[in-house]
Amino acid sequence: MKKLFFASLALAFLMVSCGSDSEKSRKYLDQGIDYLYTSQFDEAIEFFDKAIKYDNNNYEAYYYRGCAYSNNFKKDKAMRDWNKAIELKPDYADPYFNIGLLYRRVNDYAMACYYFKLAEKYGRQNMEDYVKYCEYYE
Repeated sequence: MKKLFFASLALAFLMVSCGSDSEKSRKYLDQGIDYLYTSQFDEAIEFFDKAIKYDNNNYEAYYYRGCAYSNNFKKDKAMRDWNKAIELKPDYADPYFNIGLLYRRVNDYAMACYYFKLAEKYGRQNMEDYVKYCEYYE
């Protein structure tokens, strides 16, 4: 009984001292963003992977990892991650915008407009230039 008590106490101490998984996830997310902004995309992806490992519901980690993949010319992986971010947080505007940009790059203006309008709907600022010609593609 004594051993069980001390083992439980040690486990509780270990859990408190290491921080929660969401805290670890946020730490790795922030480090990944730093790498992303300095164009170190492979390093950024590693940190976003760790953020997701500690919290697989971290929609921001999926979004930013998608950005890193996109900058690394891995469009399919970027699209997968942006869709996962949307699945986790359907009103998150930024992945819709980036998906729209991908469609626009391949001249699929109807799909680009669809996603640009969703980004605008969910609060992305300065979308006027992106949606002003969308009436032609509806």
